[in-house]
Amino acid sequence: MIHGVLVLLRHGESTANAAQEFTGLLDVGLTSRGRQQATGAARMIVAADLRPDVVVTSPMLRARLTTDLVQAELAAEGVAVVATWRLVERDYGCLTGVSKAQALDQLGPERYFALRRTVDGVPPPATADQVATWDNAFTDPRSGLLVPGSGESLRDVVARVTPSWHLMRARAQRGETVLVVAHGNSLRALCAVIDGLSPTEIEDLNIPSGHPLRYDVYPDGLVGPRGGRYLDVSAAQDAAARIAREGGT
Repeated sequence: MIHGVLVLLRHGESTANAAQEFTGLLDVGLTSRGRQQATGAARMIVAADLRPDVVVTSPMLRARLTTDLVQAELAAEGVAVVATWRLVERDYGCLTGVSKAQALDQLGPERYFALRRTVDGVPPPATADQVATWDNAFTDPRSGLLVPGSGESLRDVVARVTPSWHLMRARAQRGETVLVVAHGNSLRALCAVIDGLSPTEIEDLNIPSGHPLRYDVYPDGLVGPRGGRYLDVSAAQDAAARIAREGGT
């Protein structure tokens, strides 16, 4: 049966990822390792004989740079790119820009886990003084929803990515290959929608940078396999396990 393909890709390592800080809506670039991860991801896509018909991306800098690097490696500069605010990273409120070690020390293990990993944990909003120091926070007047520093639960992110999923699935149902470049938490939210994940499954899900995750999408709208399949299963599982040991995406 002719079917479409959905490929999810978390952007390469950002400067804030490397510093082990909560990035959220801070608009930061990639490290040299992150650029290598983006190029490596593109090579995996080529090896899998996949060529995107459209790239749907977060408009944040780290996602756009990853998209550019992937397109260059695929020689796919002419492929349409659709940027949507719905795929931006989760707003971490008062944790934005804070080191993860400092947050763990201040919050304690239980509250830290609840705010970072659970569906309904919401970081407290940032103060006006905190927000004033964010000279590179992402804003998009089209969203009408994202006010940097307000704080979002993962359930909030699920709600905002869902309309994008309906559009992606519609294109894949027509037999297209859709590449999605986004962030750890916006992709966790997207997987929660695609796979109907339980709260516990969402807590346990970690998506590593630079590892394309493939779903097949059929004309009747069915998507499989559940959980998708990484193009390099062994390497992706090892990378996800490292993320889990560090406390999660």
